[in-house]
Amino acid sequence: MKKKMAVLLAVVCAISLISGCGEKKDNSEGTENTSEGTDSADASGGQEGAISYDVEECVKLGDYMGIKVSLGSYEVTDESVKSTIESTLASYPSYEDTDKTTVEEGDVVNIDYEGLKDGVAFEGGTAQGSNLEIGSNSFIDGFEDGLIGKKVGEDVKLDLTFPEDYGNAELAGQAVVFNVKINKIVNEVYMTYDTVTDEFVASNFVNDGYKTVNEMIEGTRKQLESNNETNKQTDTENAIFEELHKSCTVTMPDGLLDQRIQEYKDQYVQNLKSSYNMELADYLGSMGMTEEQFNDQVQQYIQESLTNQLILEAIAKKEKIEADEEGYTAYMKDVVADFGYENEDALIKQYGEDYVKNAYISDKTLNYLIENAKITYDSNNAAGTDVDSAVE
Repeated sequence: MKKKMAVLLAVVCAISLISGCGEKKDNSEGTENTSEGTDSADASGGQEGAISYDVEECVKLGDYMGIKVSLGSYEVTDESVKSTIESTLASYPSYEDTDKTTVEEGDVVNIDYEGLKDGVAFEGGTAQGSNLEIGSNSFIDGFEDGLIGKKVGEDVKLDLTFPEDYGNAELAGQAVVFNVKINKIVNEVYMTYDTVTDEFVASNFVNDGYKTVNEMIEGTRKQLESNNETNKQTDTENAIFEELHKSCTVTMPDGLLDQRIQEYKDQYVQNLKSSYNMELADYLGSMGMTEEQFNDQVQQYIQESLTNQLILEAIAKKEKIEADEEGYTAYMKDVVADFGYENEDALIKQYGEDYVKNAYISDKTLNYLIENAKITYDSNNAAGTDVDSAVE
C-alpha cells in the first residue's frame, strides 16, 4: 500500500525536493534568511507570507566534516544476476497440453468465456484461450468451483453474482451469466536460468530489448548495476543525515513546519484531482489508509526533510557554498528531465528562481559533505535501504 502511494508521489515529489529550501533573501547585514515578499501563492511551491528565520539561530552545528559511514557492498555478482532472472522467469510460465479430461481442484484449464449481464456482454468479461488455475480464487465466487468435474470440450453455463463490494460499481451485486468452453487441461512449466532458451526470451522479452539469453543476462546485469548505484547514493545520503542528526541541534522556526506540511498536502490534493480526478478521501479509502494515518506520515516526512534542509542551509552558510552558474544550469536540466517539466523556464515559473537556486545549494552542500566523508563499503554489511513510506 505505502509503495503505491510513493509511486503516486513521484509526480509531485519536486515539492519535496524544493519545498525545504524556501525563498530566502539575505538582509543588509547578511544574517537573516527570509522568504517574505514572495509574490507567488500557488500550492505547488510558492509561499504566501512565508516564515522568516535566521538559520544560525535555528541550527547549532556539530561535527560535520569527515563523517564516518560504513555501508554494505553494492557489487553486482553473477549470483545476483542469476537470482534476478530466476525471479523474473517465475512470472512467465509456459503451458504444456495434457491428456487429462476431467477438471479437478488445482488443475490449470484453458478456457474461452463470455460474461453476460441482462443478456449483454459486459466489458472485461470475455476472453479466449485464458489459462486459469482452479482454486486460485482469481475469478468471482462460484466460477472456478463451477468447472470442477466438467469435461474437456464441454460448454458450461454459470449463473453467478458479483460481490456487493466489487470494484466496478456497474457490476457490484449484479447477477450475471458466464458461458465457458473448456478447451483443455494444461501443465504450467517454468523456465529456469539454466533451461531458458533464446526462443523463449525472444517470445516474452522482446519489449525489454532482449532477443537472446545472453542479451537478457547482460541487460539484467546493467539494470542491477544502475539500481545499485542509485541505492548506494540514497543509502550514503541517508547515513550522512543520520550522523548529522546526532551532532547537530535544530530548533524549528515557529510556524515553518505547519506551513510546509500544508504546502505539501495542497500539492498532493491538487495532483490527485488534476491527474486522477480523485479526492483525497476517496484515494486514501482505496488504499486502506485513514486521513489521520496520512497526516501522521506527511508530518513525519516533512519534519525530517525540513530538519535536513535547515542543517544543510547552516553548513552552506558557514562554508560559503553558493550557486555556481555551470552547476546550477546542470542541476536545473536534471530536475527538468527527472520530473517531466517542459523546460527550465517552466520549472522557474512554478517555484521561483530563489526557490530552485536554494535547492541546488542544498544539493551541492550534501555532495560536499559526501566528498569529505570517510565512507567504507563492506560486503559483510547488508547493502540497500528499503524506504517504505507513503509520503516519500
